[in-house]
Order: sequence, then structure tokens, then C-alpha cells
Amino acid sequence: MSEVQTLTHEKRDPSAAVTTRNAPQHWSLDPSAWPGAQTVVPYLDRAWRTQARLQVLPAWCEHLQRLSHYDPEFHYDPGHEYETDWTTDADYQEDGVRLYRYSDEGVLVMPHGSFHSWLIHLMVRTLCLVLGHRVCWEPDLHYPDGVSEDLEQLTASGEPRTRRAPDVAVMPESWTLPEARERTVAERIIRLDRGDPAPELVIEVLSRTNDSKDFHDNLKLYAALGIPEYIIVDSGEFSEAPCMWLFRLDDKESVYRMVDRGTTLTACGISMRIIDAPVDGDAPVFQCRDANGHWLDHEGHIVQKELQKELPKERMSTVLGMLELMLPQDLRDEVVAGLRAHWEQTGLPENAEEIAIAIAREPEAWRTRLVDPQERESDVDRSPPLRDTPSPREW
Repeated sequence: MSEVQTLTHEKRDPSAAVTTRNAPQHWSLDPSAWPGAQTVVPYLDRAWRTQARLQVLPAWCEHLQRLSHYDPEFHYDPGHEYETDWTTDADYQEDGVRLYRYSDEGVLVMPHGSFHSWLIHLMVRTLCLVLGHRVCWEPDLHYPDGVSEDLEQLTASGEPRTRRAPDVAVMPESWTLPEARERTVAERIIRLDRGDPAPELVIEVLSRTNDSKDFHDNLKLYAALGIPEYIIVDSGEFSEAPCMWLFRLDDKESVYRMVDRGTTLTACGISMRIIDAPVDGDAPVFQCRDANGHWLDHEGHIVQKELQKELPKERMSTVLGMLELMLPQDLRDEVVAGLRAHWEQTGLPENAEEIAIAIAREPEAWRTRLVDPQERESDVDRSPPLRDTPSPREW
């Protein structure tokens, strides 16, 4: 049997019993390696802690049960750390529990930098612009034990994994939220093991710590769960340029086939693309094509909406400023204030400049210019007929 090293780098037989005296605190993690401490914890030390937890499994389970976020339905993996407000298990989705991972150097760090987290946020928002509010960020997929057993995707203690949290999922239209908002923790739970429909598409964004999992374990798992399409996204953070891979389910064999690779794909019936960031160091731009053939992205949509708000204000100020110069001083304040209040309430008309010029010619009758000409015509049509006026011959 092979030997592993302890936290003090002493060789130890992994089959030997572990006592409380020489086991790390909580049977899992030495305080010096908690998040924020720049203490290197080599892979062999982490492997020894996993072995230690397996040999004192009842005591480790008691530690888990004392956690405020303990979930009796979750299959805790001795290969991961679970503490008061953080974990190293990416599939553990309890509210208020932060995710940490070990870096290549063995330091506990937040798993994703600006590229990964921000890109996922932008992808969800952009997809919602075209597909509606059925796009879910990090859904909590629950699936039957038998799936993991068949795929041999087990925890370090041999328990079947029953949860997975993909970065993005597009749900069927029946799961569309009535308004634009973040889903609650409960609303992100998808019980495939209890008959909930599978997502139409799942997306995973690669990071340094999950690339092999996305291309191997997840590729098998999502196919076994019957998810029609799966996209893997390389943000370009660790490569020369961003790229996407599209896998589509082969219904006959229940496996994925790679059908496309590049910066532009078609999935869920829409075209989507990822392009280099306009500024070096920023996350790439993710866009979707709408029914009119326009490429949309979340940040561009926000800018456009702000412009739609600001342009009428700027135009109104210009029109009123022009009118103010043309009005007599005794009517200037009254007319400009009244016109501004009216347009702020009803919206700036397309012919605002023409109205301003007409008011400048007849400032005393400025209120009549605020009525739509069509409304004036309709008022005339509804007015009672005039009494017949005798012709000059009848005088």
C-alpha cells in the first residue's frame, strides 16, 4: 500500500487508525490554511486529510451536523471541506456558504476572478433579453442516485453524487418568471429526481480548476440527465482567444456529439457569439441575436436604455432653450415652465421644434398648441352643428 504525507510531511500508512491527538482540527482542516491565510497546503496533505476523514467518518459527520447550513439530504464528500460559511464543494448550494478552491500552489482562494464570474452574469442577462426570464444562474440540479452509480461518479466515501450546479441553465418556457429579478435559492432548485423538466441547455465556463470536469464528468452527466444541449465556454482568460464548444444529445445512444466549435453557435433556436473585449483585461462580450437580426448584449442594452432616457431630456432642454430666447420677457417663465411640465408628463412629441416656433409666434395662445392637431379635429367633428346662416341673397 502506498504512503501519503501528513501535514508535518511525515510518511504514514493510509490504512492506519487516526487518533484525535495527531488529527487536524475538525478532522479536516488546519486553521492555518483557512481562507485568507497564505499557507501552502500541498496536494498530498489534502489527500491525507481526505483519508483521515474516511477513517473517522462518524466524528466528521457529527461535525457536519453542527453546521447551521447542514442539509441531511446532501451527500457530503470527505474529499471536500465544509465549514461555517465556506466550502470547497462547487455543488454545495446552501445559502450563505461561499465557495473556495485550492490554487495550483495549494492556497485556498476564491475560485473565479473577474472573467469567470462577470462573464456568467453577462451571459444570463443577455440570454434573458432574447429567451425571456427562464435563464437560471447556477441552478441546483438534483438527480437520482442511480445516475451517479451508473457513471461511477461517487464521493470519496463511495456515496453517489446527487447534485450538480452548472454555471447557466435555460429552462423550459413553463419556468419563465413573470418579472425580471433574481431567482431565490428555492426557485433555483430543480428536482429531476421528482419529475421536474430538464433544462433545454446548460453552459459551463472553464476555469483553471474545472476544465477536465467540464469536458469529462459533466459531459457524461448532462447527457445521462437528458439535457438536449451543452455548451462549454473558454473565456480566453487562459488562452489566446475566447471559444465555445456545442454538444448536442444523440437521443438513440444518450451521449453528446460535438456539433460546432468557434465563436458563433446556434443553440436553443438562437444564434449566440463571444467576441474579444474592446478593452484589454476585461471579460469578453457575449451576444445573442434577436428576432429582428440584431445582436444584443446586456451591457449594450443598458447603455441603449440610458440613452433612450437621456436623449429626450437633452432635446427638451435644447427646444425650451431656443423658445426662451424667442419669447417676450413677461411670458417667458410661464410658457417655458408650463411647456416643460406638460412634456415631462406626456412625453416629448416628434414635432417639438415646430410647436416651439408656433408658440413663439403666438405666445399668448401657447396652451392651444399643446393639444394634438388630430384631437382638435376630432373635437370639431364632435361639436354641435352650426345654425344655418342665411345667404346674402336672403338678407
